[in-house]
Amino acid sequence: MEKQKRSGFATVALILGIIGICLSFIPILNNASFFLGILGVIFAIISLVKKASKGKAIAGLILGVLSVVITLSLQSSWAESLDEVSNDLDNAAGNNTEEILGRDVDVSIGTFEGNLDEYGLVDSKLTVTVTNKTSETKSFSIQIEAVDTSGSRITTDYINANSLGANQSQDFDIFTYVSSEDLEAMQSATFNVVEVSMY
Repeated sequence: MEKQKRSGFATVALILGIIGICLSFIPILNNASFFLGILGVIFAIISLVKKASKGKAIAGLILGVLSVVITLSLQSSWAESLDEVSNDLDNAAGNNTEEILGRDVDVSIGTFEGNLDEYGLVDSKLTVTVTNKTSETKSFSIQIEAVDTSGSRITTDYINANSLGANQSQDFDIFTYVSSEDLEAMQSATFNVVEVSMY
């Protein structure tokens, strides 16, 4: 009777180890496999200490340890993947503008040129050079604002630099459609990068 009781620990350890291994590959459910693996290890150690059903106890111990290790490594891998996806989404949404400007792209703003042509229409442009500083092809969406001398925003314009190769630069002309009422303010305006998205 005593021998049967002691061998029950090994059987329980083996069952918990098998269930733990099966659940360790399934997201969310692998949280349970972590605890089942720990319980399996505990029951296996008790069985080994009491010297009963050594084979089942060792198998339960190995399976319990494996379910804990697999669970921890997969959760770590999934967490890193989710962080990477979250960071990519932040980059695409423009939430990491300062980081992107400091590390991934250089935006060089030229001098605004604008005057009225012979028909009284505004002929204007601001040339901006965008340089991809990464080692991969990237696309950038850049919002640039024109601010007057009092600090008020006059207008904004966008640059879409699509599929810019590694270390490649490209010039873009923006503010090509400026109203005649804004022309004087634009000629003395300050131009700033408001937001940068990278994808």
